[in-house]
Amino acid sequence: MKRAMAAAAMLVLAGACASQSGQASSVGARPPQGPGPGGTDFGYWNRDAEGAVDASFRSFIAQRYKPGDEKKARADLEKDGFTCKDASQRVEGTAVPDLECTRLYKLYDDVHAWTVEFWPNDREPRAQYTRTHIRDRLQTYDDSKHH
Repeated sequence: MKRAMAAAAMLVLAGACASQSGQASSVGARPPQGPGPGGTDFGYWNRDAEGAVDASFRSFIAQRYKPGDEKKARADLEKDGFTCKDASQRVEGTAVPDLECTRLYKLYDDVHAWTVEFWPNDREPRAQYTRTHIRDRLQTYDDSKHH
């Protein structure tokens, strides 16, 4: 999952490099604070600590979906702005999950990422939220404006 998150962050970086520092930009629409239209609870990602958002997102996914719920999960998650791929859409030379859904959003210098994976033989889907702080080394930052 860490490789998937790193790859996702690199994609965001590629698209975000054109934006100016201090301005909000996104990959997709801004996620809600709390539940989305498909019922996915994003947590209060813009105010709570990364670990708290991650723990509540993992718990929400584990309670909502079980193995075999891939079709339902995909419908819900795509309604909430996730991009999903199933194993038949993958060309990697390594093992891939039966379903992987990712939602990315960039706000200022932070990339917010929610990932859900359904792996064969797992007792529950894997879920993770990460917040990655990205800085352009060619920019000058005034940190007092962001806190």
